[in-house]
Amino acid sequence: MAGRISVLYTILFISICVYAFDSETIRMYELRSEVQANLYAGDEVVYQGEIQNLNFRLSDFQVASMNIHELMLLRNAVFAKYGFLFKNEINFDHFEQFEWYVPRSEDVSELINETDQWNIDLILYYEDRLESAEAGLPGEDEIIGFWHGSECVGSGYSDRFFLFPEGRFIFRESSMNGAARLRELSGEWYIDGNHLVLVADSVVYNMFGEIVEPYASSGSDYVIDNGRLVYSELRPHDVFRLPLEDYFEGGEHVDYDYPVLPNMRIGYGRYWRMASDPDSEHLH
Repeated sequence: MAGRISVLYTILFISICVYAFDSETIRMYELRSEVQANLYAGDEVVYQGEIQNLNFRLSDFQVASMNIHELMLLRNAVFAKYGFLFKNEINFDHFEQFEWYVPRSEDVSELINETDQWNIDLILYYEDRLESAEAGLPGEDEIIGFWHGSECVGSGYSDRFFLFPEGRFIFRESSMNGAARLRELSGEWYIDGNHLVLVADSVVYNMFGEIVEPYASSGSDYVIDNGRLVYSELRPHDVFRLPLEDYFEGGEHVDYDYPVLPNMRIGYGRYWRMASDPDSEHLH
């Protein structure tokens, strides 16, 4: 994926009518909208020096396609943007190619903010698990189903995976995240060691629309109102490797006074198996 330019994910994002926010907030939300919908935001940091992508929290899909070397460079880019003076030649030589890198300090820890720490922790999580394996993971029969990013469904669905027995998958963004441009990802899935491997062949984006103040049960800072869902094929297909760990088969649990649904970590988040049949009414 080296050097890939995400043209698809930047076009059509510019024609947005915005109201109720000042100009600085408008620009920040426009940039966040673009970056968080960009599956290649991590690659762009590493290969193109698009350091502004790190001003926002990265997602699983933005790091799950990267190899161990790319993840290491991405993590160190967080420090490089503050002018960290690398003693490691690999890091120094890599970041020296970008004009924004001005090495000036051997300690930038006081400059690391909450977003930076999130990105560092996320990347480390993937680095640590990329080449490791955990015992006790479920078989494919236990993984097939509808997996929800919360143990219950409130006013709307959280992030969710639908893993079908014929090897197809659908990922859908939380219905309560009104700010999300990337709404759906789909393709083929299989298990490789301790990873759920997703070979994505299509994506659905929420294009156009107006950025407005949040309303109803939206849990986001802003809402993209009156957008239009646009389906697009991914050519070539994108491959994402999501770590699986900490599987609980369901039933009585020492930390709860009621039976618990089967659950496990898929990538950086925990998901609960709401139904063993992914093609149930929950899909709609």
